[in-house]
Amino acid sequence: MKKIIVCAALLLFFASCNNDDQKSSDKPLDQSQDMIQQFKPVINGVWVKKNYIKKLIKEKSAVEVADRAEGIMVFAIDTDKLKADSITVPVSYSNKKNGVVSLKFHPGRNSTTIMLGSDELSYTIKNQDTTLIIYHYDEAKRETATDKYIKAFNKQQTDDLSYAMTYLINRGLLAGNYQGVDDAGKKLNIMLSEDGKIKGYPGLSSYYLQNYPDAPLNKFDVITFNKGTPKEQKLAFEMKKRTLTLYPTTANADSTLVMTDKPYMTLTKDRK
Repeated sequence: MKKIIVCAALLLFFASCNNDDQKSSDKPLDQSQDMIQQFKPVINGVWVKKNYIKKLIKEKSAVEVADRAEGIMVFAIDTDKLKADSITVPVSYSNKKNGVVSLKFHPGRNSTTIMLGSDELSYTIKNQDTTLIIYHYDEAKRETATDKYIKAFNKQQTDDLSYAMTYLINRGLLAGNYQGVDDAGKKLNIMLSEDGKIKGYPGLSSYYLQNYPDAPLNKFDVITFNKGTPKEQKLAFEMKKRTLTLYPTTANADSTLVMTDKPYMTLTKDRK
């Protein structure tokens, strides 16, 4: 009788163990630490929308690519600010509005993505160049759109996210050494830096290429010199090959600008 009782107790014990094992295997595994180890070394930095920058530099015009200034244009990931399994990420929308989204180190629809707000984030590395990819899934259409981003900086340089966009535009299009003449025939030797500074022309200290959040009011591109100062000056510009031509503008009552026909300055960029 004792043997029967002992056997019955053993059977109940093993059955209980099997049930516990089954319950443990049914629990979802916490993958956040694995995702952190995979993504954290790669995604740190300030990232700018790739197709917008590439097209603007190719067309030598912000007006021509204004329709591409949609969605997230710039975002900054500082992995030093990781708390638990998430990071608060500053973003710039459509070149005009700033906000924040939460980056969570949780797998998205597959093991190669993590959650960025309601979207998903992944990356590719080719020839040591990293590209981040944001996937936007449309539940209604059951479609996924993608946007690619390239790194401008390892760390955010200023509180203004748009600086990263401006820096890449300057680096790819305008920055360099120029020689030319002004409207009085005076010979010029000017340097435009990647960070928006000017050397070689008295009275001008900085430049900024207007990039547009919506349909531009003007049909031509505009560079603002000495932006935000009493000496602010807006000039229309055209860039053909290596020649940068600047034209004076006058303001209309409806906030548009009128470009004059006579160049204010004609500059040719030195070959690198």
